[in-house]
Amino acid sequence: MTTLLIEMPSGIAGDMLLAGLLELGGDVQRLERDLLALGVGQLRLTVTRVQVSGIGALRVDVAADQEATWLTGSAHAHDHAHAEYGHHLHDHGGGLHDHHGAGPLAPPDTGDALPLVRLTAAAGPYVPHRPYSRIRDLLDRAPLPTVVRARAQRVFRVLAEAEGAVHGVAPEEVEFHEVGALDAIADVVGCCLLLEQLGVTRVLATPIQPGRGTVRCAHGLMPVPVPAVAAMLAQTGAPHLVIGRDTGELTTPTGCALVTALADGWVTADTRLAVRTLRLGYGAGHRTVPGLANVVRVSLVAELAGDAAAPTGPDTIAELRCALDDATGEQLAILLDELLAAGARDAWLAPLLMKKGRPGHELTVLCDVDAVARFADLVLTRSPGIGLRWQIVARRVLPRHAVTIDVDGHAIPLKVVTLPGGGTRAKPEADAVRAAATALDRSFADVQEQALRAWRELP
Repeated sequence: MTTLLIEMPSGIAGDMLLAGLLELGGDVQRLERDLLALGVGQLRLTVTRVQVSGIGALRVDVAADQEATWLTGSAHAHDHAHAEYGHHLHDHGGGLHDHHGAGPLAPPDTGDALPLVRLTAAAGPYVPHRPYSRIRDLLDRAPLPTVVRARAQRVFRVLAEAEGAVHGVAPEEVEFHEVGALDAIADVVGCCLLLEQLGVTRVLATPIQPGRGTVRCAHGLMPVPVPAVAAMLAQTGAPHLVIGRDTGELTTPTGCALVTALADGWVTADTRLAVRTLRLGYGAGHRTVPGLANVVRVSLVAELAGDAAAPTGPDTIAELRCALDDATGEQLAILLDELLAAGARDAWLAPLLMKKGRPGHELTVLCDVDAVARFADLVLTRSPGIGLRWQIVARRVLPRHAVTIDVDGHAIPLKVVTLPGGGTRAKPEADAVRAAATALDRSFADVQEQALRAWRELP
């Protein structure tokens, strides 16, 4: 298992997490190609290496040619709470407002860039309004890997439920404003694609830092966190920090949704976790926050089971089971996707012959012991089942880590396990091998063997 640890000392925005994952080893060219699966045209990523409070980090900007929102040319201005000039733009029917300022924004000096359209009623800037249902359908149709689609759907579902709670409407009736823009969609789907690229199977996060202060929007003067972020924190129960000084908004709705939807667990002051750090990455925001390094730190870590000195020793895991005889094949397939996207260690179905001769399926879910209640709720909510059972079982797992091999310009992640005798064994990720084989017009077996040869030749 490869675990991603997200640390957010100064909050988080979608582009910050995207930048951090790219510095961990994500392939930006592959990411741009994969984003074409959304069918919305080219989404261009500009990655810049910067220094933030003396820390080297990556900063990423997304341009969507199809959505000329502010620029008179074709590029889309990408803005989050961490942008230097706009901070987080929020529209609740009263125009675009600055969550760190007081009223409509004036455009900054753009230097050599194309001039910004003035954000006034006369200028009439186009603000993308996309219903949640349209984004959900877009993701359903896109030829994305199953886990990527399920993770992205969960992020937008968390956002829709929060916005629905704020506005008093059902999630299906929510219309996204800035989080419905193509660049924000690219942040969400891009992060989910990079998790898949990096072989991440589990996500842990430190408590969220929403910030402190007030923002002015169509609701009036509101405290930080903004209503959507406050709703997400309440609905998900995510731990968050309250600080005593005014920092303005530090965590955007998109950033909050990514963390609360993708995190399988939280690292707090009471957490005891033995890990081996494999790689570190820093994702930078655009804004300078006095007294804070405006970066997200992400780490790929291998969790050590039991005693760190004996990583092949026994471990425990929770096993949940339930029998289902009134669910369609489509419902069951979606349920498995949702369970895996929510962080289940594994989930599968086995055919059963149930009472009265009814064909059915037994659902089995493996999860961490401290996550039993969360997965029990998910199964009982997303399936027609009315009960389930679980037990804590012992298991033995081999230490493992992920490496990425280049095969003729294509990144192939491999899962590497350490055997009891000290040897190692590797297996290339099938989806990556298939994609490379298709692009190179070669056989699956040929690309797989080349990836294994390259791994064997590593120092």
